[in-house]
Amino acid sequence: MRKNTKEIYYAFDGKLIGSRKMKQYVCGVLTLMAGNIINYITSSCWFFGSMDDALAFTFTGSDLKDNHLIFLSDELFMYDERQIRYTIAHEIGHVMLGHRNSILEKQSKMEIYNQEREADESAKKYIKD
Repeated sequence: MRKNTKEIYYAFDGKLIGSRKMKQYVCGVLTLMAGNIINYITSSCWFFGSMDDALAFTFTGSDLKDNHLIFLSDELFMYDERQIRYTIAHEIGHVMLGHRNSILEKQSKMEIYNQEREADESAKKYIKD
């Protein structure tokens, strides 16, 4: 049984930090995905964007332990709805595929290219033209 956006929002248990619009998009994209993906993402990912009610946010050392962090820039939400949804699904794809982070780890251009291609293919399963 698929979850609705409200159920997904509550499953994040505070790990959606950003504007109302960002939270709605993340939860909306997840409604398109299988329950096991929803459960994994809501339990092990934090989504960050700019916040409507705060200029900054602080974490303690254990907040992100064994979790993933996905940052969504304000600029993303200036694009059309399809691009926003596709980008969110693409980033979720990186998590579900177990990709390494090329910012923190040295990777070849080919490895980065392959990871991006795989995340694109994953996003295309959920976001149709």
